[in-house]
Amino acid sequence: MRVVFLAGKLLTLAFWLVVLLSLLELLQVPNPERLKWLALAVLLVHLFEWLLVGKQLKKLGSPLKQFALVMLFGVFHIKAPDTRRAVAQAL
Repeated sequence: MRVVFLAGKLLTLAFWLVVLLSLLELLQVPNPERLKWLALAVLLVHLFEWLLVGKQLKKLGSPLKQFALVMLFGVFHIKAPDTRRAVAQAL
């Protein structure tokens, strides 16, 4: 299961890297406008995820770090076995 979450995190990180490089015009993508809309949609989904579980993750300490990890990785951070175990212990 850890491998699945690690692969998901790596793919999500690669997605955000492509978005960033595209915004800085260091990488040419076939349809940059579509990529911007997709990035905005993913960002809104991650924000919604934070609104749903942010209170539980704040109990882990460093709310800013938890917010950044959710905004970067989304469900791959929230549902990761290590995170779920830590949240359960904090409650």
